[in-house]
Formats: sequence, C-alpha cells, structure tokens
Amino acid sequence: MSSSGATSNSRETAGGERRRAYLYWGVILVGLACLYPLQKRFDATFQSNRAVEETLYVRSGETARRLSLGFDGVVSDLYWIRAVQYFGRKLTGGLTGDGAADFSRLSKDDLPILAPMLDIATTVDPNFVAAYRTGAIFLAEFDYDAALALLRKGIAVQTDQKTLFRMWSDYGAICWRAKRYDECAEAYQRASDLALSANDRDWTAVMVGAAKTRGSDRRLSYLLFQRLRDEAEHEGARLSAEWRLEQLTSLDERDFLLRMVALFRQTEKRNPSNFAELYPLVAARRQEAHDALGRPLALFHGDFAKRFARYDRAPLDPSGAPYRYDPARGCIGLSPESRVARDLEEACP
Repeated sequence: MSSSGATSNSRETAGGERRRAYLYWGVILVGLACLYPLQKRFDATFQSNRAVEETLYVRSGETARRLSLGFDGVVSDLYWIRAVQYFGRKLTGGLTGDGAADFSRLSKDDLPILAPMLDIATTVDPNFVAAYRTGAIFLAEFDYDAALALLRKGIAVQTDQKTLFRMWSDYGAICWRAKRYDECAEAYQRASDLALSANDRDWTAVMVGAAKTRGSDRRLSYLLFQRLRDEAEHEGARLSAEWRLEQLTSLDERDFLLRMVALFRQTEKRNPSNFAELYPLVAARRQEAHDALGRPLALFHGDFAKRFARYDRAPLDPSGAPYRYDPARGCIGLSPESRVARDLEEACP
C-alpha cells in the first residue's frame, strides 16, 4: 500500500474517532441537560407517592427468617438498624424539615413500616431484647396497641427474670401513658413479683397503687419518666422520656398561670384581657411557682423578664412556643406551633 493510501486511511480513522467523540460528548451533554428536569419530576413523584419510600419487600418475619440461611443475628440486626434509622429520619427531618426532634408530629400514617420492621427483627431473633424494649417506646409515641403487642411478644419468649422485670415495667409505663390503669396495675404487679432488689420491688409496688387510683398523682409521672430517661438504652428512648417530662413541666407551668388568673379575677372581678395584664401579678408571685415535686419552675426563675419579653408578655412553653390565652374562658393552652405533647389533661383545649 502506498504512503498516500495509508495517510488517507489514517485520516479517515482519525475523522471517525473524532465523530464518535463528538457523538459521545453530545450524548453526555444531552443527558446532563435532561438530568435536572428528570430529577425534579422524580422528586415530585417521590413526594406525592409515599409508597416509594415506605416499601418493605419482605413483610413476614417467618419468611425473613427462612431467607436468612442461618444468619439470624445478622438479618435481625439489619432490620433493627433500618428501623432505628427510619424512626430517626422521621423524627428529626422527614416531618419537621429543620433537624429538630418533634415527637408531636409522629403518627401511624407517617411510619407505616416501623411495626412490621420491628416484628421481623424480633421474629428472626426472638431474644433481641433491645428491639422489643426500645421498639415499643418508639411505637408508643403514636400507637399504644402496637407497642404493647410487641412487648407481649417479647414477654412470651423470655425466660430471664431480670429481662422479664424490665419488660413488664415497660409495659406498665406505656399503659400509664395510655391511661389503661387496670392493665398498668397488673403489669407493675407482675414486675414487682419478679423484682430482684428491694428498690425495684418498692418502686413497682408504688406504681401498682398509683395505677389503682387512676394515675391522679402527677408527682409519680415525673418519677416514672425520670426513671425511663435515666435507664434508656437508646437515644430515641431518652428523647421520648425527656419529651414527656417537658409535657409535665408545661402542665405545672399552666397550673401556676391559671392560679394567677384566678387571683386576678378575685381582685378585678374579671379575667385579665391578655398576658401583659397578668404579667405584674406573675412577676410578684413567681417565687411560688413549683412543679409537682416541689422544685422551682425554671420558666418563672432565672432570666424571668427575658422569657416573658415577647409575644405581648406571653410566656414560652418548654418547646419555645408562646402559650395561648383565652380571656373569655380564662384558660391557658398550647399554641398550634408548640411541640409539647398534648395527650394528657388539657385545661384549655
């Protein structure tokens, strides 16, 4: 072959490679140009169709156990980790969008696959105590029945006395929150029968008596949730107990403010028209503000004026939202923006 022919072939080859390169780059550029609108469409579809996020391909614990091929502990751990991440994402981002934990917005509709994941984890590994106990605390924030069912499942297969004591105590605590006082008394009685120390026996015996009187002592609620917070084995469980303690604090704060409204009414023969009108009386009597355990309520101590400085002197609840006041009824409640729990007694619903 002549040199001119070789040169011609070389040029044709080079030209073909350039055309292919241009074609490849063209495809890439077109793909990049399409990526943004496609992503926007996908995101819109994802947000509108919760089934995409809430998919659990294996919903049977027995099926998952058979598919584990003997690696029960590994599969159970994987489902437990996914359940924790799922709950945490919903708690701190999926609902509020600001990264702040907000138990008040959790609902059964927002976590449809939490209970199935916990059921799978505990079916694959029936001795996964943490999944029973902490999982029940998660579920109790929006579904008491599912939480108690999970604990009953664990209690049925446990033989260790200390573990059974803790599970029955957890069961009693959830029944206390749900105001199922007969079940609560029975659960704490079973826990008391299993107690290994005098302190545990005394504590559960007190809770039996409290449940039988229909939970009328808020002081015991404080002690119960403080105990749950201090003994929490997972950060989510600790945050749940803290949230309940904030709820009790808010109830005590509102009780004090209502007493101030009553004192104002005795003197002026009418309700105060707003918090600003009530403020001088609250400031004068704030040393009397204590919680059910007799401790000073922080809202009315320390930098008192600053905490009452905004929202027309409206005090801030433990979540940082202003309390709502109804002058017609003379009652004080939570604002729509509040993250304080609302499932206990409410003086101003």
